[in-house]
Amino acid sequence: MANNIERRKKDSAKLIWDTKPKRAPSPKDIEFQTAEVVIPNPHRDQAKLPTYSDGDIAEYEIEKEKMNRLIWGDNLLAMQALLAQGYEGRINLIYIDPPFHSGADYSAKMTIGGESITKEPSVIERIAYKDTWTGGVDSYLDMLYPRLQLMKRLLAENGSIYVHLDWHVGHYVKVMMDEIFGREMFINEVVWRKLSTPKAQTIGFGNVHDCILIYSRSEKVKFNQLKREHREEYLKQMYRYIEEDTGRRYRLHDFTQKGQGPARRFGDKILEPPSGKHWIWTQEKIDEGMKRGLIIFSKTGTPQVKRYLDEVKGHVVDDIWEDVKPIGSVSLERTDFDTQKPIALLERIIKASSNEGDLVADFFCGSGTTLAAAEKLNRRWIGCDFGKVAIQITRNRLVNQDAKPFLIENIGNYQRHMIYLTGGRINEMQRIILKLYGATIRKDRADLGVRKSEEDGIDELIYVSYPDRPITAKKAEELEKIAESLDGKGYKRLVILGWDYEYNYDQLLKKRRTLSRRQWKTKIISKMIPPEVYEYLKKAKSEEDIENFRKKIVFHEKPYLHLLDPKIEKIGSDKAKVTIEIGKYVVFDYPIEKEKERLAVMEIAKDNFASLIDYWAVDWSYDGVTFKSQWQAFRGFGKRVKTVPVKTTHELEKGKKYNIAVRVVDIFGNDATGIVTADLRML
Repeated sequence: MANNIERRKKDSAKLIWDTKPKRAPSPKDIEFQTAEVVIPNPHRDQAKLPTYSDGDIAEYEIEKEKMNRLIWGDNLLAMQALLAQGYEGRINLIYIDPPFHSGADYSAKMTIGGESITKEPSVIERIAYKDTWTGGVDSYLDMLYPRLQLMKRLLAENGSIYVHLDWHVGHYVKVMMDEIFGREMFINEVVWRKLSTPKAQTIGFGNVHDCILIYSRSEKVKFNQLKREHREEYLKQMYRYIEEDTGRRYRLHDFTQKGQGPARRFGDKILEPPSGKHWIWTQEKIDEGMKRGLIIFSKTGTPQVKRYLDEVKGHVVDDIWEDVKPIGSVSLERTDFDTQKPIALLERIIKASSNEGDLVADFFCGSGTTLAAAEKLNRRWIGCDFGKVAIQITRNRLVNQDAKPFLIENIGNYQRHMIYLTGGRINEMQRIILKLYGATIRKDRADLGVRKSEEDGIDELIYVSYPDRPITAKKAEELEKIAESLDGKGYKRLVILGWDYEYNYDQLLKKRRTLSRRQWKTKIISKMIPPEVYEYLKKAKSEEDIENFRKKIVFHEKPYLHLLDPKIEKIGSDKAKVTIEIGKYVVFDYPIEKEKERLAVMEIAKDNFASLIDYWAVDWSYDGVTFKSQWQAFRGFGKRVKTVPVKTTHELEKGKKYNIAVRVVDIFGNDATGIVTADLRML
């Protein structure tokens, strides 16, 4: 009985808080939508994309599970989807650097045309990071607890997880991980010196370190012992001799160990070992050492053995990492992403807990350091982040380092899932969005409302699109026709609030207007529903809540992209040179908090629209389904910012008609797409 009581009490400590989730999240059958297949080096990799035959159809689809994946969206949904798609027990190493600074500023600093500005964070970023602390530590643990549960399921039997934290929450998370992974699966708490010099503090010692908690999935954990170079102070102290003939650096090591042993011959001398000790080498090895000059006698006649520095690989890496330096202000790897970690830190982690070909994941990937390191070390990888800036920086880093092809994916039916997570329905969501926009909801249709413009007093008809259905130019024309005659008077302005828009929307809409047999009387303004709507939907409990949110949320007008007609030049019997060019790119809303900075950037963009483009890519033979990025240009980051070129040239085979797709992402995270046609059949 006593033994049973003792067994029940052992290791029963757990972390308890009022809102602790009672059930672990389960897999969800959610699809990933491919936004882009990025091929940084098409000459090397174009023909190597993994494909499979699509059943009876004589077409080949990309086999996504064999490619590296960068996912935009909530990592909780992403991990649930990965589990449903068979990733349980397949990831060899997970590293995460979740947000842990309650007072952090997640605005993005950047330079445009020589003007330094601060882009304010989106509402979703502010809520996701700062409001993580709204309920104190409880709300932070509510966020992290279910995600760690999913990560455990994703880990392979020999896998391990590294969780990067600081003093705010490290102690809470340690107890929580003991519960999820088991105390016996705890491997290390690594201390990383993140600052060279401490910041000034009124009370207490300067804080200069983070901690990294390491747990394994099972006792079969994979771990590669690492060594690091000796510190200079150690070398000066221990390896202070230099061999005259060879220039080799060495130290002198004691020739005895504890125990008993016989006398040995050292050249023409026979020496007894000191009392209670024995000579470390056999007579045969001593004879060889004497010939090679490896044994040196002290002034007292005691033998010592030479240990050469170039024969020593270094110290075994311990759990205090002072040799991995933080990123300097002028470092070439600096991206100006606030929470960026040095690539040397991730290289050490990846080398220690994975082998080439293993799968590495980071579900708070931020600036993409984990993925960049995994790519460099020939590991497969999965990255996830809900910040558009994070996805942009990560993609640019991977393109810049000539990575293998990888996917950029969105979570399929993302809007619908986020709406359902709030406990709402689609038509309720449409009504709330109309209210957030300040519109009065019509009784006949949940997706339509009416608003008097605050700018000029014009009555506007407002349309809210259905989740995951891109607005097409055809749909816009249908809505314009309705707006012309609705309520017997019609509306002079139609505002479309869309989650997404089809490729070439602006040009297709312009073409429809030109070819139409009637004159369009209603002006169309196309706006984006911002992703922060999801977070407001979670919090909106009353009409008063919605009214408060309405003052904060901004529906930005969709950027305008215009592509010039391709220029075609014959360059031989079987090829042509095709040049495409961005003729115009217009951003209508600038999310820059300081008015002076906003006006300065608007002035720069007026004469140089390319200064607003962060990245643009070209698919030279768009199939209408998957955008394959075969050429990329990006502005860079940190000290290497440059304005992107607005045109590019490529050689294509004659005798074919090509749909050339272009994808533009600006510095604010807006996406714009367009298609031009190059007909080379008659050349």
